[in-house]
Amino acid sequence: MYLHEVKSLNHYVARMGWVGDYIDPNTFLEIFTSYSGDNRTGWKNPQYDALIKKAATIRDKEQRFEIFQQAETILLEEMPLIPIYNYSTNNLVSTHLKGFTPNLLDYYSYKHLYLEADKKSPE
Repeated sequence: MYLHEVKSLNHYVARMGWVGDYIDPNTFLEIFTSYSGDNRTGWKNPQYDALIKKAATIRDKEQRFEIFQQAETILLEEMPLIPIYNYSTNNLVSTHLKGFTPNLLDYYSYKHLYLEADKKSPE
C-alpha cells in the first residue's frame, strides 16, 4: 500500500532510496526529470529537464559535468527532496584473496577471485 501511495504521489513526505546503476551523475539526476518513471516527488522543472536532455547529447566530459552542475543547482534550490544519508559498503577482504578490485558500484565478478596461501620463507 505504501509504495502504491508513493507512486500515485498521494503523500506529503515519503522515504525513498536510490542506488546508482552506472558511474555517471546522470544515474542520480535523471530520476528527477518530469518524464522519469522513477520521479516520486511530483516535482517538475522544464529548465532542469532541458539541461538533463542536453547533457545526454554531449560527449565532452567537462562540458557534460558543467551542465549537470547547473541542473543540480536547480534541484538544490527548489529542493523537492531532502538527502538524509548515503549508502556505504565496507568490505573486509582477506590478504589471501586475490583478484578483488573495489569499485564505485560495488559489483564484483567472482570468476576472477582466487585464494593464495601464505608464502612463508623457509626457516
